[in-house]
Order: sequence, then C-alpha cells, then structure tokens
Amino acid sequence: MFSRLGWRIVIPALIVIALLNFGAIRFAHDAYPSDPFKSEALQKCTASDPGFVRFFPGDRDRCYARQPRQTRLENPTNTGQN
Repeated sequence: MFSRLGWRIVIPALIVIALLNFGAIRFAHDAYPSDPFKSEALQKCTASDPGFVRFFPGDRDRCYARQPRQTRLENPTNTGQN
C-alpha cells in the first residue's frame, strides 16, 4: 500500500500528531483540573486577580500555594462519628 518512503513520512507524522494531541489534552487538564481543591483555587484566583492567567504553570503554582488546605480533621462536615 505505502512505499518505503511513504512509511517514513506517515509514521513520524502520526507520532507528531499523537504527541501534540497528548500535549493539548494535558494543557487543558492542567488549566481546568478535575481536582475540586485546584478547580476552586483557580476560580478564586481568577476572580480576585485580574492579572492571573490559568494557562501559565507559574501562575497556577502560586495560586495553589496561596490557598489554605483543609484536612479531614478540619472539615466542618466531619462530625467525628463513624
């Protein structure tokens, strides 16, 4: 079906497309995380800081560092009863 030259072009092109697709998915996942803590932190930072850009890794890291983390013991919904 493909000549040897065709395979030398098609296979690298498919690899590049796959890597770009993976990178785009990772990029979107980092900017819009499914982790509730990270998602809420990014929403707060977007609302409070007009210069914040969720697509920049440094901005996201600083945003996460500014947010207080609740532990299981501090969680107000935890009544201590099992």
